[in-house]
Amino acid sequence: MEKQRTLVPFVSLAGRAQTDVPMYRQIYDEFRRGILSGKISPRSRIPSSRALADQLGVSRITVVNAYDQLFAEGYLEARVGSGTFVAGELPEELLHTASLRNLKKPRVSRPLSLSAKGTQAARDSARIVSEQSANKFIPFQNGLTALDSFPFDVWARIAARCIRYISPGDMFDGDLTGYRLLREAIATHLGSARGVRCDPEQVIVTAGTQQALSLISAVLLEADDEVWMEDPGYTSARSLFIHSRTNLVSVPVDNDGLDVNAASAVGKNPKLIYVTPSHQYPLGVTMSVARRLSLIETARSTGAWIIEDDYDSEYRYAGRPIASLQGLDDEGRVLYVGTFSKTIFPSLKLGCLVVPPDLVDVFTATRVLTGSQPPLIDQAILAEFISEGHFARHVRRMRTLYAERQRSLVEQVDRRLKGLVEMKADDAGMHLVGWLPGDLDDREVVRKAAEANIRLNSISDHCIAPYPRNGLVFGYAAFDEKKIKRGVVKIAAVLEKMA
Repeated sequence: MEKQRTLVPFVSLAGRAQTDVPMYRQIYDEFRRGILSGKISPRSRIPSSRALADQLGVSRITVVNAYDQLFAEGYLEARVGSGTFVAGELPEELLHTASLRNLKKPRVSRPLSLSAKGTQAARDSARIVSEQSANKFIPFQNGLTALDSFPFDVWARIAARCIRYISPGDMFDGDLTGYRLLREAIATHLGSARGVRCDPEQVIVTAGTQQALSLISAVLLEADDEVWMEDPGYTSARSLFIHSRTNLVSVPVDNDGLDVNAASAVGKNPKLIYVTPSHQYPLGVTMSVARRLSLIETARSTGAWIIEDDYDSEYRYAGRPIASLQGLDDEGRVLYVGTFSKTIFPSLKLGCLVVPPDLVDVFTATRVLTGSQPPLIDQAILAEFISEGHFARHVRRMRTLYAERQRSLVEQVDRRLKGLVEMKADDAGMHLVGWLPGDLDDREVVRKAAEANIRLNSISDHCIAPYPRNGLVFGYAAFDEKKIKRGVVKIAAVLEKMA
């Protein structure tokens, strides 16, 4: 009887350095595609795990893991004394599905029946996908941190220590509102640095600002509830309130922050008031103490809740950071939202929500129902990073660095964009507004700048009602002097053609 030949494997891992897919999974995928496409025939013999491992230059256990998965799914079968073979009957045939070689892209013609929130998400999808998929580390993308100056060596040491000594008990979900040690560290930091008055029990660890806003919306808002929002303001918050089908009231912003008197003239019964008092986004003004007290009094008299989005208040370059609005609130009307993506690095989706004591239980229950907490290991690393003093030292260093980068941006704009962009220095934040002359369309400038590999945001895109001036939002924190200079040169070329 003729001995069956071993199939010469076609598996290649040439692209393994360019992918995050584990090697065993790459091998599994290659074999599965080969079997289903007919490149490997049914009942064909395949190499031993040792032989294939030698050929590919990987460990034998990597190949064994791939083979185990193929066995488990029915693609391979073993014959005692003979070796390993491709199954005679493929799983897809047993399930009466077509093989991959016969599959065609489905022609979808069915109507879509979306919820009101889904319909709004569809309207916003182009903007959201564009923001999330763009090459972010190009001037002057806003919201990025100076990764070139982050102490990754310290972060890595803490991460290694946390992984090495994590206990079996810590592998469970743990506290429903987040890792206890992190909540304690956050409460201590917010008390000393931001004047927030809270106990660790009031702190809920979130996967960033959006999850905090989603939780607040789920707990407090009904359709048609009146929500006051700064205009211009944070677009993601605006989209969330629109998705919640609220009655969104546009409130103008002046040099003292959200204009409470103007809001009272157009809205009478707010359920929620959203503000960025320490450094208004995007205009950059700081809400005055008188305006803060007036806002709290308005919330008290109307029964409204206030969301204080404290997104970048750590970075103040003149004097100490402005104390939080929450610290002035004696009636438990303010819900404080913070984020670490603006102080650590953008991909660290960790933030916090501080709620009044009598709302802790309902927010905890809603948190369980609407989504899981961020990975425990990330929370543990951040807790150590804060409690050991690294976070405070990093923020102090960044204040100095960001102040220098802001000066560099203002100098370059003044030197190369005089008459085209009006920009003034700010005492805080990670971005500046550059005002455009006349009727120059800021949305069109943003589009033309993107073609030159420059990422800006327009003031118009942050507005509900038309704003008196068109302008551009320049993020500067992530870019050194050379990148800022090159970016301004590119913007100059764009504006000179449009002027």
